[in-house]
Amino acid sequence: MWYVKRVAWIALVLFSIGAAAQPASSYPLRVGVVNDYAGKLDEAQIQELTGLIQDYERQTSIEFVVVIVNTLDGRPVGTYAKGLGDAWRVGKAGRNNGIVLLWAPQERAYSLRIADGLTPDLSDADARLITTQHLLPYFKRGEYYAGLKETVETTMKFLGDEAWEQRLQLRGQQPQQQRQPGQSGAGTDTEGLGRFSLFFILFLAAVILIGTLLYKANAKREKLAELSKAGEEIEGDLRTGEKNRPELQQLLDDFAKTMPEQDLTELRDSLTHQPDRISEIRNGLQYLNFSDVSSYDEIVRVRKSAEEEADLLETTRQRTAKIREAKQRSQALLRDLSQENFQISQVRDSSRIDEVNQLLSQGRQDYQRAQQNSSLSVLDWLFIHDLLNNSQTQVRRAAEYSQEAPYVAPSTGWSSGSDSSFSSSSGGGFSSGSGSDGSY
Repeated sequence: MWYVKRVAWIALVLFSIGAAAQPASSYPLRVGVVNDYAGKLDEAQIQELTGLIQDYERQTSIEFVVVIVNTLDGRPVGTYAKGLGDAWRVGKAGRNNGIVLLWAPQERAYSLRIADGLTPDLSDADARLITTQHLLPYFKRGEYYAGLKETVETTMKFLGDEAWEQRLQLRGQQPQQQRQPGQSGAGTDTEGLGRFSLFFILFLAAVILIGTLLYKANAKREKLAELSKAGEEIEGDLRTGEKNRPELQQLLDDFAKTMPEQDLTELRDSLTHQPDRISEIRNGLQYLNFSDVSSYDEIVRVRKSAEEEADLLETTRQRTAKIREAKQRSQALLRDLSQENFQISQVRDSSRIDEVNQLLSQGRQDYQRAQQNSSLSVLDWLFIHDLLNNSQTQVRRAAEYSQEAPYVAPSTGWSSGSDSSFSSSSGGGFSSGSGSDGSY
C-alpha cells in the first residue's frame, strides 16, 4: 500500500504545481489596449482611453493595457496582473516595456504592474504613489473611469514621452548616487549621539514645528485673501456666461447649416440648461461664508462651475472645430479602409496567429460600425472618427505583430529583469518588474 500513497502524494504535488503555474489559457483573449470583460465602461470611454494609450505608444513604444475582469478566480490581484502581462506579452520585443492596469470590480481590487524594462524609470514606491493619489480617491467615490484615466495619464507623465532610444541615452547620463566607503548614512552612526546630538535634534524639531505653523498661518491668510475676491469673480463669470448666450446660439445655428447631419443635441442641451445652472449657482452663493476658511473647498468648486459657464462659448467653438476636423479625417479614413480586406496571410510567429486575427476582427467590426453610423441621417462625426482611428490602429498593430520573429535575443543593459523566468520576443517580464496592488 505504500506505493499507492506515494503515487497519490506525487499526483497531488504535480496538481499543485500545475494549478500554481496558471497557463496563458487561463486568461481571456486580448482584444485591444482597453479590455473591458465586465462591461464597466461605455463605448465613448473605451474609445477615449484607447486613443490616449495608442498615441503614447506611437511616441514612446511603451505598451499600456487596461484590463477589467469579472473575477480573479481566487488569485491575488498582483499575481493575476503579472501573469496576464506575461501571457499577453505586453511590451515590445527585447524591451519588456509594458504596463498593465488591472481592475477587478467583484474583488474590489486593482493592480498597476510595470515590466522589468521600465523599472529603472518607475519603482514600486512610484507605482504606490500613483495609485494612492490618482486611483484610490476616485475608486472610493465610485468614479471608476476617472480613476483609470487619471492613473494612465499620471503614469505616462511620470515616465515621460521620450522615444525608447532617447530614454536609454537619458538613463546613461544620470549620475549614479553611490555611497563612498566609510561614508556614514542616516541613522547609522549612533555611537556619537550624545548631548550635542540630542540638542540638535530637539532644535531641528522646534524649527520644523515653527516652520509648519508659519506655513499654515500664511496659507490661511492667502486663502482668506482669495476668498475675499471669490464672490465678485463668481458673479463676473456668471454675467459673462449670460452675455455670451446670444453669440453661442448663433454659433450653433450657423454650424447646423453647414453640417446639418451632425448631432448637436448635447451642445444645444448645454445651452438650453445654462440659465438653470446659473440660477442654481447664484442661489447657492447666499449659503457660502466667504470669510471662513473651512468653506474654501466648496467655494473653489462653485467658482470652477461659474468659470465653466463663462467659458462655454469658447468651449463650444473648440468642440465644433474638432467636429469639422473629425469629419474631414473620417472621410479620408473611410476611403483608405474601404481598400482594406482585414486579412493577413502570413504570421512569422505562429503563436501570435490568434492575436493577429483578433485584432483584424476588431478592426473590421469598428470599420463596419463606422460605415453604418456614417449612413444615418443624424450622426456623430467624433464617434465615427474614433471608430475609424481605432480600426486603422488595430490593422497596423496586427501587421506589426505578424512581422515579429519567433525568437529575438533579449536586450541587455537596462532591463532589470534580463534573467527573468519569462522570456519572450514580444514583451513580458512582469514577474521581475515593479508595481502596486491594493483594494478599495
